[in-house]
Formats: sequence, structure tokens, C-alpha cells
Amino acid sequence: MRAAKDRIRLILGISVVTFSLLLVLVVGYGQALKSYGQLTTDTVMAQTEAARLGIEQILNSGVHLDDIAGLNQVLQPIVDSDPSVTGLRLLSAGKQIYLFGETSEFDSSISIPLKNKFTQVGTLQLVLSDQLVETMVSERFQPALWLIVILLAVFIACVLKSTRRSVYLSCFTAVFLAMSVSVMILVGSLYRDGLQSKALSLADVVSQRLAPILIHHVDPDYVFGIEVMLDNFRQTNPDLAEIAVFNNGNIVAASRQGSALVEGLSSSGMLDYSIATSLSGEVRLSYKAEIVLAQLLRTLKNFAVLFFACGLVCFAFIRLLSGETKRHHNEQVLERIKPLFLGAVLMESLMAPIMPQFMSSAAQSVGLDAGASSIFFSIYFLSFALTLLPAARLIEVYDIRRVLICGILLSSLGCAVLIFDWGLTSILFARLISGMGQALIFITVQGYILRFSDQSNKTQAAGIIVFCFNAGFIAGVAIGALLADYLGDQGTFALAAVIGMLMSLLSFALPSMQAAKKRVDAVGRHVVEMAFDSWRLIKIPAFLRTMLLVGIPTKMALTGIVVFAVPLLLAERGISKEIIGQVLMSYAAVVLLVSHKAGPWVDKLGSSKKALSLGNLLAGLALVVLAYSVLMVQSWQMITLMSLSMMALGFAHGLINAPVVTHVVVNTADRVDSDSVVAATYRFLERIGHVSGAVIVAHLLLWFGAQKAMLMLAAFFIFASVLFTVFDKQALKEVYL
Repeated sequence: MRAAKDRIRLILGISVVTFSLLLVLVVGYGQALKSYGQLTTDTVMAQTEAARLGIEQILNSGVHLDDIAGLNQVLQPIVDSDPSVTGLRLLSAGKQIYLFGETSEFDSSISIPLKNKFTQVGTLQLVLSDQLVETMVSERFQPALWLIVILLAVFIACVLKSTRRSVYLSCFTAVFLAMSVSVMILVGSLYRDGLQSKALSLADVVSQRLAPILIHHVDPDYVFGIEVMLDNFRQTNPDLAEIAVFNNGNIVAASRQGSALVEGLSSSGMLDYSIATSLSGEVRLSYKAEIVLAQLLRTLKNFAVLFFACGLVCFAFIRLLSGETKRHHNEQVLERIKPLFLGAVLMESLMAPIMPQFMSSAAQSVGLDAGASSIFFSIYFLSFALTLLPAARLIEVYDIRRVLICGILLSSLGCAVLIFDWGLTSILFARLISGMGQALIFITVQGYILRFSDQSNKTQAAGIIVFCFNAGFIAGVAIGALLADYLGDQGTFALAAVIGMLMSLLSFALPSMQAAKKRVDAVGRHVVEMAFDSWRLIKIPAFLRTMLLVGIPTKMALTGIVVFAVPLLLAERGISKEIIGQVLMSYAAVVLLVSHKAGPWVDKLGSSKKALSLGNLLAGLALVVLAYSVLMVQSWQMITLMSLSMMALGFAHGLINAPVVTHVVVNTADRVDSDSVVAATYRFLERIGHVSGAVIVAHLLLWFGAQKAMLMLAAFFIFASVLFTVFDKQALKEVYL
């Protein structure tokens, strides 16, 4: 039996490591495909631009496009510039003048207009094969698959029969870093190859333009406008810092935009390319260091984010994988809950970076405005909230593990339905059952924690939900954002569904607990009791004030601003999905950090009221920064300010999430007998903010625009902070739950 458990743990550990290494490979492949594909396009476009200028020079002299001789010599360099060029044709008034390759089916087509002095007289149509670029990149990445096998063998050899967590964590870190460094080197080599190919193409174009001077050895002092021509050429290729042309070792012309950083790297030869031309000349090019370094830093950042996300997942699995002995049965159950709940949250948050754009596109496809997509978010949270009460009774009436499995399968089914384009009805159905499934998961996880914890570890056990929810959200949005461009929307939904199925299998590691007695009236009676408790509590000023000024607005900001508005605003500016996910990740990371510190801070301060007031005030200031960010012209300025606003909002919510329940319980202690009734009722009623957040924010964006909408919400939070500070009376005794 012990040997079987060790084998299961080893298989699970191998699965987690394999998944992490494959993520590194896929993300690296996507980065290489994107950068190399762009450089390939730039290479071809450089030759195309030279051909266009040459043809238009002739057209401006009055020659008709049909009468130009030697078109083959002008257009052939475009075809020779890169193997990805599979089709090229020249059209004039619908008539085909020149044809190369196949142009009936386009992979990635580019149309360039040709003009004379007065009007457009033709079109140069270029076809690039995405498949050939993918094949070239795939061939370079094939050895990385063998590297995964080798690293897995190393991992197995190191952790075999080990029961120490440090061994698992060290081995995971080592193989992950080894894979990341190897893939980064591979991505860098492909990027450098692309730069070199582009440099060769650009040098060829420049030498063609200066052919008469180079062939006849004309003294450059007698030719005017060469520097201007090179400068214009450099400006059309913004990644170039310098272009210089030499003939027999003597400089003919140069155009330069230097900096200390460029000169420093150029002196080392890292960014310099010297290409000898067929015209006994030489073209020297230097790329801008800031552009090359920006590409490198972007790749480093993506791998760092991926390492952090996979590290959170590994941390949740680590005790389960190590199989440390001498642990109580209750502790083992709580350790098994961590990876399962984190995986369930990751399944849903994996779709967060793409969901607002996906929902907006679906709404617009049937003639609705983008604001209508907020309904899909509200459906999810409404379903989640309404399922909480029945779910609380289901785990008392039925086997809790069966309820958990049903919840995971429902949530997985909701992800799977989104894969197929069945219209708005299917999307509504998918979000409905996803909300139900996540509610069942939340309640059953909470039920396991309550049943397998005691007074000695109850606070730590409750922290499992806080940690796993935020860690799962961080890992989900990070991984989903990095994979979204490569997998696409449907691929991301499919991956989420697969993770859900794996979590349903993992749930069998939890104990099965049969209900002592089934009560068919339990759910209905519990709903009536909750309705009675809600009516009784909302008549208490302290409870109502906290709920309306703090609780509901906080949840509304989470769903309406963080989950809905921010991804939508970034997507409208053309920001990549990976950046959107990292902005959302900054929010969740700060919430996770501050929530962990908020409890001791409130205990030391002795006032949950101050924490809640400060949280509301910070939320208002964060929205002011968010409103200002939408005015930024440069994308990097907008991303920076939005990240800062999300971090400030995360800090605010970290101050509010835990102390708000303490505040409600303490300030209603003399009016209600049970603290648990107050806490449960409050948590249920604050879901109103979850349900209404996306709808309210969507309509504010539609009616007033992004800036005014965010300023209005900021004013509300600041005003709510003032009202709460002035009118809420602090209880004499504070007890942090």
C-alpha cells in the first residue's frame, strides 16, 4: 500500500513538472514565432519598399505601368528575400501584369498601392506563408523536446523515494530554470538570425539605390541628397540606429542616430552588421540597443512571470508530492485540499485575460453593444451567489466528495461549452453552470476545512482559502495571458476544461463522508432562515452601513473594474493579452500579500474601522490614477499607470477583505446571538456587488466614457470613506476572525 502511494505521488510530481516544462516550451515557441515572424515580414517589406519606390519613380515620369520594361528584375529581389514569400502579383486596373507562385489562397497577404503623380494606377500584392515560418521555428525547437525528457529523468532520479519538501522544491527550481535558460537562448538565437536576415535585405536595398555611385566610383562630394535618402530610409526602419555606405574603404554616406548605450554595444559588435555588396561596396548597419534590449527584457519578464505562476502551483502541491510521514490524518486532508482548490480557481481565472474581449465580440456579432457583455459576468456571479445557500445544505445531506466532484465537472463543462460557437444562448448557459460549479467547489472546500481543523489550526486552515484563491488567480491569469496568443480563445477554454477534469480525478484523494440522515426539506428551510436573518440584520444600522459603504462596493470594484473594465480598456488600445494578464496579476499579488498582513495589523491597531476607511480611500485614489491612465498617448505609459492603479486597488482590497467580517460581527454582537449567522449572512448579501459590478461599470463606460466613469467611481469611494469614518461607531471590543 505504501509503495502504491509513493508511485502515485511520483506520477503526480512528474505530471506537475512536465506541465511546467511544456508551458516554458510553448511560451518560448510563441515568443520566437512572434519575433521571428515580425522580422521576416520586415525583411520582405524592405525589399518591397525598394521595388515600390523604383516603380513609382518610373510612373512619375509619365510611363504607363503596363509599359515598364524589366519588371521581373525589379520584383525578383522580393521573392528572393525570404522563403516565406509564396506569391507575388502586380495588378493594373484589374489586369494581372506579373505573377509569381500561388495567390489563390492567402496565408498572410499584403497589398501595396502603386501611384503616379495623380492617382493610384496599380497594386502590388504579396503573399507570405505563415506555415513556412512556423516550420522553420518548429525545427529549431525540436531538440527542446529531448531536453524535457532529460530534465524529467533528472527530476525523477533526485526525488525518488524522497520524503523531504526541500528536495522536491530544489529539484523543481533547478529543472525549471534549466529549461527556461535553454529556451531563452533558443529564442535569442532565432531573434539574432532574424536580425541578420533583415540586415542583409536592407543592405541589398541600399546598395541598389546607390548602384550608379558604387559602380562608377563617383565622388560623393559631387552628389547631393544621399544623406537625406539614407536618413529617410532609416526613419522608415525605426529599429536602425545607423546606416553607412562604403566604397573601397572610403565612406560614401551615413545616417546616424546614436546614444551612449548604442555606441557601447556597437563597439562590442553585438548590434553591428557589415555586409559586402555585389557592387564592390560595403553597407554597415547598427540596430538600436533599446529595441533589442526591450525584446530581451520582454522575454525575461514573461519567463519570470511564468516561473512565479508555476512556483505557486508547485508550492501548493509540494507537501502532497513529498509524502512526508508522521502527519495527522486531518493535516493530510488539508494538504490535499490546497492543490485541488488552487487548480479549480486556476481553471476559471485562466480565461480572465480573454473573457471580456470574447464576450464583447460575441455580443457585437449579434448586433448588441459591447456593454451587453456585462450580462455574462453578472450571470456567472448571480449563479455563484444563488448556489451558495443550496450548496451549504447539499454537503450536509449528501456525500461531500460527490458534491465536490459535481462542482468541478459543472465548471469544466462550462469551459468546454465555450469551445463551440453555438451563439449567445450557449455562452449564457456556460457561464451559468460555471458559476454553479465554482460555488459548489467553494462550499465543499470550506466544508472540508471546517471538518478537518480544530482550535489549534483553525485560523491557518481558513487561510487555505485566501492563499489558494489568490494564488490560483495569479497563476491562472499569468499562464492564460501567455498562452492566449498561441492557443487562441478556444484553445484556452479547452485547456481550462482539461485542468478541471484533472482536478476531478485528484478529488478522489479526499475522504468520502456520507451524510448521517437525508433531509429533503433542508435546502428550502435554510433559504427561509437566511431570508429571515437577512431581513433582521439589514435593519441594524451598523450592518447596513458596512454592507452599503464597504462590502458591496468592494465586490463591485472587483468584478466591474478588475475583471471587466481593465482588460477591455487595455484590449481596445491593442495591448497584448500577456500584458493584460500581468496587469491583473499585479492586483492579485498585492491582495495576497496585504491580506496576509492585514489581520495582525488590525489586531495591533485595535480598529477595523480605520482599516476599512483607509481601504475605501485608497480604492478611490487608485481609480483616479486609472482614470488618468486612459488619457496616456503612449501604450507603455497607460500600462504603467494601470499597473500602479491595480496595485493600489489590490492594497485597498487587502485591507478590507478580512477585517470587514470582524467589523460586522463585533458591531452587531449585541443584536444577534450567533456570530456565524452574521458572517454567513453578510458574505451572502455582499455578493450583490459581485452580481451588479460588471453591469453598473459597463453602463457607466457606455454613457460617460472611460475617464469620467472612473472619476465618478473614485468620487463615490472617497465619499463612502468619509461617510463611513464619520457615522460608523467603533465597538469597544474588537475580535479578529
